[in-house]
Amino acid sequence: MTLTSNTTWMAGTALAFVFSLSTVPFAGAQEQEKKAAAKTDRLGQASQAQPATMLDLITISATMIKTAVIESMAAISAVDSDELERIQPDTAAGIFRTTPGVAASMNGDDPATAINIRGLEQYGRVVVTLDGARQDYWRVGHGSGSFYVEPELLKDATIIRGPVSNAYGSGGIGGVVSFETKDAGDFLKQDERWALSEKLGYEDNGDGFTTSTTGAYRFSDDADIIGNLIYRNRDSYTDGNGDTVPWTGESVKSGYLKAALRPADGHELKLGAILQRYNDQITGSSGSTSPTLSRYDTNTVNQTYTAAYTWKPDDSDLIDLSANLYHNRTRAEQTQVWPTSAIGNFRFYDVATTGLNVKNSSRFDAWGIAHTLTYGLDYYYLEASSEAAHFGAGQQQGYGGFLQWQGDYGNWLQVIGAMRYDGYHLDGETRTVPPEEASISGSRWSPRLTVGVTPFEGFQVYGTYSEGYRAPGLQDVFRGGGAHGSGDSYRPNLLLQPETAKNWEAGINVKYDDVLAPGDRLRAKVNVFHTAVEDYIDVDLTVLPRTAINIGDARLKGVEAEAVYDYGWGFVNLAGALINAKVVTGVYAGQALNNTPLDRFSATIGFRMLEDRFTVGAQYISVGEITRTSRTNPNNPPVVDDGFDLVNVFANWTINDNLRLDVGVDNVFNTAYTDPQSSWSTTAATEQGKGRTFKVALTGRIGG
Repeated sequence: MTLTSNTTWMAGTALAFVFSLSTVPFAGAQEQEKKAAAKTDRLGQASQAQPATMLDLITISATMIKTAVIESMAAISAVDSDELERIQPDTAAGIFRTTPGVAASMNGDDPATAINIRGLEQYGRVVVTLDGARQDYWRVGHGSGSFYVEPELLKDATIIRGPVSNAYGSGGIGGVVSFETKDAGDFLKQDERWALSEKLGYEDNGDGFTTSTTGAYRFSDDADIIGNLIYRNRDSYTDGNGDTVPWTGESVKSGYLKAALRPADGHELKLGAILQRYNDQITGSSGSTSPTLSRYDTNTVNQTYTAAYTWKPDDSDLIDLSANLYHNRTRAEQTQVWPTSAIGNFRFYDVATTGLNVKNSSRFDAWGIAHTLTYGLDYYYLEASSEAAHFGAGQQQGYGGFLQWQGDYGNWLQVIGAMRYDGYHLDGETRTVPPEEASISGSRWSPRLTVGVTPFEGFQVYGTYSEGYRAPGLQDVFRGGGAHGSGDSYRPNLLLQPETAKNWEAGINVKYDDVLAPGDRLRAKVNVFHTAVEDYIDVDLTVLPRTAINIGDARLKGVEAEAVYDYGWGFVNLAGALINAKVVTGVYAGQALNNTPLDRFSATIGFRMLEDRFTVGAQYISVGEITRTSRTNPNNPPVVDDGFDLVNVFANWTINDNLRLDVGVDNVFNTAYTDPQSSWSTTAATEQGKGRTFKVALTGRIGG
């Protein structure tokens, strides 16, 4: 079955599913909406008596205004704290295993993670933030990741897919991934002044041990503080064949401290510091059995500092102000331990980003329309250095501003119009003798228009046109020598043009309560998209010397869907995506983009019992066939590998208010597989994916 027929089939099936369920409550829609209104607030959250679904989560949106995921006219997904506790991820990649259109990959011997959205990845194409701070790290290597984050630090993660997210700053033509840590208010109960928790976790595959200690104190209603310390350690794990996957052990120490001050009504200042340290071994080509393969002892430190200020007075609808100042630095120090002829060689990669963004929303009514104007400015300064010539050292500045209007007419029409201006400036050195300073710069306006119609309560359809702009990065422009020809094989390219993305998207949001039984809930999002990326940047591996060029245009198209049905004593979560992302012009015309997300489907079913204190369930993940192409010789026929299926089970028991037990088994049937998004060597002696893994965690808590 071709992608076109696959896409049509999935879109038709998803739409038929949504329409069939949406017609169930339509006959009595007005009466049911009256009941729903009595138990939901203005943002669509459920009453406290009923647990919220992930699609009800109030989070950031493509408009930079917090809203429920299900009410956002964009392709947005969220992973909330309940889901994080349920699946107990031990890597950042594990957080997104059921997120449609998203592939988070990491090699077993590298704790860094790369996020791919709809086929676009690498730093700058997907904006990753931690408490609002950009994570812009990169290094050179096969499958090297782009950011570091410890899952135990997180409260939730939000994913905005596509250039519709261009309000969030320079780049991001693929989308935005936003990680948030817990505030004291998320940890403390309403009547508590202080609380302390201790979590002990163990997984048998790799003898992994985790401890996480969290404490919070509320000085008054106007001041509180929270802190967390984490230690994680594991040995090399085994794959589904029972073979040890070499160099996959690691040690992680991390923690954060966050204080919140509310000096006056409507004002809040949050100050945060996050520190992560990773100790592991990495190789020059993950999984390779070469006896001369380079191997390094690596010590990586990631530091993030944030200051976030908000002002929202109760007596003014014209002020909803936020300002964020941040600094992030990632430094990896590597000491070579193999081969013997190179033992003791040292190298480092150091990337630091300092940034500021300010935005305000003004709301008013006129001409029968509820208006929301959102406008803001952002700026970041990135400095990258390394002793490795192939790194691409230098300084990069990105700056921009946006103006956005949202109009709501009655309960049936919503229109969003936005315009963003982006500019960039890069400074580095040429490879001439002697080297010379060089600079490039550019700018562009990017529009967005979204129209949404709600023909009847609980059912919304929308369409969007949006554009995005991604400046070439330092790595693209100033990379020097390296492998694949060695010596002088890479040359800087001062003629690189920025990438631009033009995106068409249509979607449906479905939101109903009391569908098949009193108190149940149905939430569903379906969207189809077509994105054209002009002047796509990649390294041309068909010629020497190597250099990054605008290899041609790329095209991304597909369908994504997710649905949640929660019936009180149980739930069903479904998600899936069919995506085709390929180069359409140039030397690689017809080839898939590197590490394109594959066709994926997931289903999670859970049951609640013992007054909702005990949840047990299973998760099924199916990954489609894998097509691998040759970059050094595009005429070589592609190699198609079979996909794979994984089954995970979980059980979560809140024993009492002070004790919780989480148990899970990942890869129940011990499937041997390699994550197709990783750059695992084709000559590896083992598979890259973890075999069957039993996990258990016990969390104790006290407070008063």
